Formats: sequence, C-alpha cells, structure tokens
Amino acid sequence: MAKARTKQQHTGKSPTAAPTATTTYHACYKRFAPLAAELPEREVEVCRADVRIAFANVKRGVQAACADPARIRRALPELPLDDVLALPDLGRALVFAATRVTAKPASSGEIEAKLKVVTELREPMLTLAETLAKRGLLPKDVVAEIRAGSGKYDLASDGMALAHLYEEHADALRGKHPFTREEFDQLREASEWLLDTLTPEGARRPATRQRGEAEKMRDRLWTLLVRRYADLRKIAYYFHGDAFEDVTPKLMSRLSSAAAKDAGEEGEAEEAVDEDADEDTSGGAGEQAPIPLSP
Repeated sequence: MAKARTKQQHTGKSPTAAPTATTTYHACYKRFAPLAAELPEREVEVCRADVRIAFANVKRGVQAACADPARIRRALPELPLDDVLALPDLGRALVFAATRVTAKPASSGEIEAKLKVVTELREPMLTLAETLAKRGLLPKDVVAEIRAGSGKYDLASDGMALAHLYEEHADALRGKHPFTREEFDQLREASEWLLDTLTPEGARRPATRQRGEAEKMRDRLWTLLVRRYADLRKIAYYFHGDAFEDVTPKLMSRLSSAAAKDAGEEGEAEEAVDEDADEDTSGGAGEQAPIPLSP
C-alpha cells in the first residue's frame, strides 16, 4: 500500500500523514503517543476514569472556552493555547488507547464479521468516490490511494479512510450519495477495531503484551489530558470568573440530558456514555479547580 504524501489531504490511511481537526482516532493516537511517552514515569497518573465522559467534557469545554483564540492569545500570551486547542484530538487518542486496554483476544469469527462489514460498505463507497473524484468533488489522488493495496489490514485502512473522506467533504457531497450516517459509523467502528486487532500482515496481535503496553500508554495520555485540561480551565476562569465550571466542567462530570443528546448526534465516542452508570470520582488532577488567574 502506497504511503500518503505529506502534502496530500489526510485520509487516515497512512499513520505518517499529518493530523487534522477531524482526523481519525487511530491517527490521533499515533500523533500523541510519542508526547505521552516523554512524561517522566513518576509523574504518570493511573487512569481510573471513564474516558468517554472525559472526552465529551473536553470537547464541550474547548468549544465553549476557545471560541475566540486570538482574544485568548492577547490576554494570556504565555499560556500554551495550541496544546489546549488540540485537546479534542488528545481525547480521541485516549479513547483509542482505552479500547486497547479493554479489548479481549479476538477470535477468527469476530475478525471475519468485522471484515464483512467493511467489505460490504467499502466497494460501493469507493466506487462512487471514484466517480465523484472524476467530477472534481473529491481529490483524485486520495481516492486512488484508497483503491491501492490489498490484504485485511489494508482493507481496514481503506474503511477508515473512506469514512473520513466522506466526512471531510460532507458539504460538497450533500445530496450526492445514498449512504447514511449510521453506515459511516459502522464502517468507522469496524475499521478501527480491525486496525487495533490486526498487524499490518493481517495476524492477530499478542493480547497479553498488547494489554500491558496499552495500559501504560492510556495512563500517560490521561496524564497529558489532565495537564492540558487544567490550562483550558484557566482560560475559562479568566474570562468567566466563578462561572468557569459551567464552561469547563470537571473531567468526570456527567453530561446533562440535552448535552448528551447533542453529543450523540455528533457521532463521537461519547455517544456510548451510560448516564445511569455509577459516578467515577477518581479523575485525579482533572477534578481539581484550576489556579485562578486575575481577570
């Protein structure tokens, strides 16, 4: 399978491609894992949180507190705003890492079932994408790269790339294809599961070793998220004072019913949050109020 060139739009197929604001969970993991690995061992916090809830609150907080980045840069020039703005992608990386921890060794039947989902959706989506590319509605080189290659791992990469491609060009493609949001979600979920389960050669990953490494990386990504979220709450406190918690809730705060409905419509990982589950209060530093800054 040919690797994506760095100047091409990111499709999620190549792990070396530059990430974007709407990149895949797997690509986010590849992006932030090296940063998390640099944290000193003594500073790493064990993640006992429901990462889906934390991710939902991260997205909500960034959207509410960082609507005007230029204003924040003027008011708080020493605050690492770029790191704060990248919090949603860091949350995606954490969610991806958590799925590796909880995953059981996959059976051949499970693998074949996921491959069936990807295979049935890939070909019609890819065939139409090629037609749309000829009409100038999709980038031809990206579509051609998705078509290239073979094998189970490549098939999963294709599925993730297609789901991202249609999402990235949703405005231009509105009304021009028959595929539903549910089908894109099915394709993305099955593709990500396969990429997490298979090696590039198509074999299953060693479950025990993978779980141990995944737990360590999950904890490191959680620690990184907690640190950056503290900076986000500083922004909220600076501009909103004592109302900052309405803007940037604690990482493990439960979403209201309305917020949960909105999050579900976005199709992100927080749609799986069970609001009836027991409250997890072991969110570490992410549960503490930020250091106040003078408005």
